[in-house]
Amino acid sequence: MYLAGSRFKAVRMMEEKELLVKMRESESLFSDFHNYIIIPSINYWKNSILPNIYKEFEKSVSRFRINLLKIEGWLLKLTNYIRGKRNIQNNGYPSDYWKDVNDSKNGDKKPE
Repeated sequence: MYLAGSRFKAVRMMEEKELLVKMRESESLFSDFHNYIIIPSINYWKNSILPNIYKEFEKSVSRFRINLLKIEGWLLKLTNYIRGKRNIQNNGYPSDYWKDVNDSKNGDKKPE
């Protein structure tokens, strides 16, 4: 109504022929709505809001990536810990060397 209010006052004072000529030459109310409302809204969205959305999305992805790297580090430590705890055997039979080492640790047999 604000955009069209001033035009309604001018239309009341015009003659019929002049009004018809002006109607053929003038643009529609929707073109004014497009020029004064839609285009500035799109420009505001592109210049102000969209860059902030991209910035926050980049921060979120970066945090997620850092957390995944931490989890990967913890899993690597766990894997190395488990690997260090298992008994390494050669086809189910320990080698003579490791048998001698284990026996000397336990104090069962003294190496010669």
